Amino acid sequence: MKKVLGIVVGILFAHSMWAEDVYAIFNAEAIKDANLNLATSGIVSDIFVDVGSEVQTGDLLLNLFNQDIIAQVHSVEQQYIFAKKQWERYKRSGGAVDKNTLDRYLSEYKKLEADYSYQKAVLSKTQLKAPFDGVIASKEVELGDGVSAQSTNLFRIISKDVKLVLEFDFKYISKVKVGDRFDFRIDGRKEDLHTTISKIYPTASTSTRKVKAEAVVKDIIPGTFGDGYIRTK
Repeated sequence: MKKVLGIVVGILFAHSMWAEDVYAIFNAEAIKDANLNLATSGIVSDIFVDVGSEVQTGDLLLNLFNQDIIAQVHSVEQQYIFAKKQWERYKRSGGAVDKNTLDRYLSEYKKLEADYSYQKAVLSKTQLKAPFDGVIASKEVELGDGVSAQSTNLFRIISKDVKLVLEFDFKYISKVKVGDRFDFRIDGRKEDLHTTISKIYPTASTSTRKVKAEAVVKDIIPGTFGDGYIRTK
């Protein structure tokens, strides 16, 4: 009996030495968060999303007036297709066409290929597309608005993946490790929640003496805040 009691006391003593709950506060942030603008100026002619819209990478969000550019793209595209087919046809003819003539057709085809790529790049600058999968969090533009290059924020997009950014006292930096469990609560929700520490920042704030860490979560709205305990091992 004494031996068993001694083992139990030893286990409890070891736990008290090595396991400690570290208090932390947190804010929930989207893993990806971006304010979107365009690299060119113009008038907004089409808007395809609103606040709360879920989008995929590459989805078209907005157009500036670009009918003239679209027409130019189509015109150059047809010239490019014709020049390519013409060069391929003469190339297949073998010795029926001299080398200088064949080179000239190749040069025209390559020039139109470059022109076509350029016109498509010009068109793309009038179109705003989603840079990643996410949700439109805010919309700062309406139809007919004038847009200035690189200076007008049009939308804010956030990812659906969310992380908690924790802050805890610097004195616990040697105890908190990646993989430690974080138990937390949010105001208005009765249940206890938990996640796992995925990242620890390598520096502490000089003003607050706090260290930051991150933990990925689900079904938490960005902007949520709360507190909890890191269960160190």
